[in-house]
Amino acid sequence: MLTAELAPLAGDGPRVAAHRETEIAAALAALGGPAHLWLGGPGARPTDLPTRRYTDSGMQWGPDGRATAAGDAPEDSLTRADLGEVVDDVRAAIRSTGADAVVTYDDDGGYGHPDHVRVHAAARYAARAEEVAFSMIVDADSGRADVTVDVLPVRGKVRAALEQYRSQLTVDAADPRDPGALSYVLPHGARQAVPALEGFRHDVPPVPTAPQSFAEMSGPGRAAALVVAAAVGLIVGGLGTVTHQQTVPIGSWSAAPIGMVLTMLIVIGVVVGVRLLYRSRLLVAAVGVGVILATQVLVAVAGTSSPLVLANAAGYVWTFGPAVVAMLVLAWPDLSGLRADPARQADRSEVAAPHG
Repeated sequence: MLTAELAPLAGDGPRVAAHRETEIAAALAALGGPAHLWLGGPGARPTDLPTRRYTDSGMQWGPDGRATAAGDAPEDSLTRADLGEVVDDVRAAIRSTGADAVVTYDDDGGYGHPDHVRVHAAARYAARAEEVAFSMIVDADSGRADVTVDVLPVRGKVRAALEQYRSQLTVDAADPRDPGALSYVLPHGARQAVPALEGFRHDVPPVPTAPQSFAEMSGPGRAAALVVAAAVGLIVGGLGTVTHQQTVPIGSWSAAPIGMVLTMLIVIGVVVGVRLLYRSRLLVAAVGVGVILATQVLVAVAGTSSPLVLANAAGYVWTFGPAVVAMLVLAWPDLSGLRADPARQADRSEVAAPHG
């Protein structure tokens, strides 16, 4: 504990943890108050498991100035927990927040802390299992970064956040000659400069999300969708032309127009389904054209004496019905913009572990 007023807490694990929880709350407030979860707690724990607290695994400073395991990690510490359990907690956090990316420490935990190393492994496995992007923090000048971010514009917030960790580091006073400079001193005396560029290295690319609408498809995908839609229309049109006159006797003097009803229901189902699933008038038009084209081609091939399309109720319905259905479906407004996307509306959240 780096300050005189906090010195009495040294060695008292629960009190240190409680104090450091207030430090992270203050740091998050300085950053604008992003949502926050504790690993193992509500939102970051499978709902069929009781919540738990991961305590600090402890560490010691090695001769090279990096952290190493202390060798006396408590039973309830993060590194003593089953890795699969920790992974499941991170997966629960990804799901509860609707996160589309995970960012965490490099595989060495930043400076070697065993809890940081553990979190890297758990987060990486969880991101892969949930099929979301995974990135790790690396030195922007190391040549390992896939992307760098200029953080000088938010230097003030970063300083304010770091200043909240009074038990863990000492932030150097601002230099009026270099307002962008920011550094701090760790308990073992090492001074760390906060870089102006942050670097991030991506893991293997996540599994691409399948297109949800015609507009989201690639050029070749759209062309293929149009061909498939027209082919479906041709098939429906052909089957409908052949079967729409079918009836089922119901008594001695009447028959149910089962063919007409079924063929029109199929047309309605296909056309409405295409519009709802792919939100595309163009695909609806392709299906409609396919149905009409198949009907006209079959009638033309069979000749004027063909029994395929007769001058009766079923014939008139099949001749004009598909076109009317397609026009009605083409005419209704696009309401897809009213759909809520919970994953995009979810708050950006930060997950911290362990307590202390």
